[in-house]
Amino acid sequence: MNLQVIVSGDGWVLDKHGKLLAEAFGGDLLTEPESMPPDGITYLMNYAQIRKITQIPRCGKLVSMLTHFEQSLAGLWEQACIRSDALVPMSDGAMAHMPIDKHGKTKVIPLPVPDYITKRRPRIGIAGIRNPQNEHRKGWDLVDRLRSDHPEWEIVSTGGNLTEPEMLAWYRSLDVYLCPSRYEGGPMGVLEAAAMGVPIVAPSSVGWCDDVAMSYNGITYTAGDYSGMVDAIDRTWSYPSMANSMADYIEAHRKLFASLQ
Repeated sequence: MNLQVIVSGDGWVLDKHGKLLAEAFGGDLLTEPESMPPDGITYLMNYAQIRKITQIPRCGKLVSMLTHFEQSLAGLWEQACIRSDALVPMSDGAMAHMPIDKHGKTKVIPLPVPDYITKRRPRIGIAGIRNPQNEHRKGWDLVDRLRSDHPEWEIVSTGGNLTEPEMLAWYRSLDVYLCPSRYEGGPMGVLEAAAMGVPIVAPSSVGWCDDVAMSYNGITYTAGDYSGMVDAIDRTWSYPSMANSMADYIEAHRKLFASLQ
């Protein structure tokens, strides 16, 4: 398949999603559209990319993703509906504002979009209270760097002693439990996360992290290794519940792209 997926290139969540689709279909991931053969498909993945519709030569097929409606960009929405061969609404609001009947588009598909991709940032939890005495041991410097490097992730900590109902609610809100510690006697957090069924990212050879990770399909990394920690977090998005949702999403795109050829 001749496919180019156009993303913003700013490292935001949809850029990563675009990369996933480009890899799934053997396409190119670009920030600017290029000329395509008649059987090619240009997919404007990010909302901001509809601004580039006027710059795309009319060869091949054009697919426009629209995330949410903004009145100030209504004119660009109109261009997307007129010029695109298929429209991909990413929210109920986008679907509601598409003038579908007016332009007779038949290739409009609401896709099964995973919540953690579009509706909110993935939520990564760290248990514990930060203080000067535990900065290095608990890996808070790694957490600071993670927050700076990955604004697409919501990184939260318990920040104090929680009641049992508060603790249960906190763990249930997480997509991933992260232990950034360099050394530990435990910690209790990985056991609590395991008990709640939260995917675990934990340092190897630290306390009982290896045993818990092995027993509960967690992912380990070398303690203190920032790059390894980030890679382990990235790999958690392939856990079954998320993988199934992503598989549905890829399959929906496969059917869409096939219908355009």
